[in-house]
Amino acid sequence: MTFVRTALKDRLGLRLVLVTLLVSTVFSAFAAGVQLYLSYQRQVGTAFQVVDRVSATSVDPLQNALWQFDFDQVDIILRGIESDPAVAHVELQSTTGHLFEYGDPDYVERRTEFDLVRRMDGLNEPIGTLTIYLSLESIWADLWAQFFALVTTNLIKAYLVAFALLLAYYWMVTRHLTDVVRQVDASTSRSTPLNLSLDRTRRPQTDAIDRIVLALNDMSQRLTQQITALEREVAQRKKAENDAVAASLARKRFLANMSHEVRTPLNAMMGLFQLIEMSDVPKRQKQQAATGLEAANVLLAQLTNVLEVSRLEANAVKLTPKETNLASIAQQWCNTANGSVKRYGKDIEVIVELADDLPDTVCMDDKRVSQIVHNLCDNAAKFTTEGALLIDLRRSPDDTSGKKMIDISVSDTGPGLSPEDANNVFERFLQVDDSLTRRYSGTGLGLSISSDLAKLMGGHLEVESPSGYLNYTTTFTLRIPTQDIEEAAA
Repeated sequence: MTFVRTALKDRLGLRLVLVTLLVSTVFSAFAAGVQLYLSYQRQVGTAFQVVDRVSATSVDPLQNALWQFDFDQVDIILRGIESDPAVAHVELQSTTGHLFEYGDPDYVERRTEFDLVRRMDGLNEPIGTLTIYLSLESIWADLWAQFFALVTTNLIKAYLVAFALLLAYYWMVTRHLTDVVRQVDASTSRSTPLNLSLDRTRRPQTDAIDRIVLALNDMSQRLTQQITALEREVAQRKKAENDAVAASLARKRFLANMSHEVRTPLNAMMGLFQLIEMSDVPKRQKQQAATGLEAANVLLAQLTNVLEVSRLEANAVKLTPKETNLASIAQQWCNTANGSVKRYGKDIEVIVELADDLPDTVCMDDKRVSQIVHNLCDNAAKFTTEGALLIDLRRSPDDTSGKKMIDISVSDTGPGLSPEDANNVFERFLQVDDSLTRRYSGTGLGLSISSDLAKLMGGHLEVESPSGYLNYTTTFTLRIPTQDIEEAAA
């Protein structure tokens, strides 16, 4: 009974049984229909043969009895005719006015008449009319009985066959699949491949279930190998990640120590050079002190850039937005640019322009923005031999994000940039002009740091060469968002 209950719970087997029952019902109904149709044709033919039998056996005795007025014999003959299942009603009307009726005159499907005559002097003298009414009611009743018998028999056979098929399917298929699932669920180790087996006698030829088990074992073997390889790779990557983190920490500690260890003697050297310049010493020594001070300033700037890159990579740069007056800070940028021009000994005019629709004050990190602008102005002064340097502030014309953006552009009349240099100018340690690099030194980090700072502030830094400004060759534009605009320009 346990086996039967388990088989009845098998949904796959039940679906197979339902399909079997449906197909069996369709074919059984078709076969029953054909059988009933043939039986109907046979019984209808038999019913219509009644007329022939009456004509052959009953008409002559009926004519004689009627001629002799032997009504008892007439009654016997008519009742014999009416007793046939296919005859619903019999009626005899004699010429003498006698009427004989037997059966149910209300339900008839076919009517046949016989003229009863008596031959006298070579002539047929009419003596009455025999009318037979046929009915197929008994045939239909018999057909319905056959139909119910056939349907009942076929359904019982179909259900018995389906039940036997369900048990056979469970025994041959479902129980093996269930056992395979149980073995898979019982496996807890990911590093050991499955070794599935079937609880049945081995056959010389494999069937679909054998192939399923073999395929699962093969797939388990491959998955185990892949998992082992992935675990090995994950372990290697974790080790590499830990090594990289350790190296990063070591680099940060090294840079922090270097910043302290190098800045301290460097500041002392710069102080000594400044003291020599202010002392009462020969002019030649003052010039040498000025050269040393300039070299120390360059070294300090390069050290500062290297440390800034390290801080950006470590996400250690924090922004401090505050209220900033644009006109005031623009003038500071102009003064710094003039200082760079004088330091490089160039004859360049520094111009500052502020758009009329700019607010007086904005909220931004003025220190970081100034760091970017100072670097752009220093580069412009370094690479421009004559002409002008323009610092232009205006609202961003293509702001579609809803943020209030400001463009700060630095343009120069220098040699410009090639398309290749313009595409790579923000790469670290890239120098677009080796001759100027040797003349003024540099690490190629300034523009890279400026670009990273712009992104950190939610903006970006872009270059345009040739410039969109008239009479200028190169333009660097810093586009940054600002907040809390307090007073619009009149």
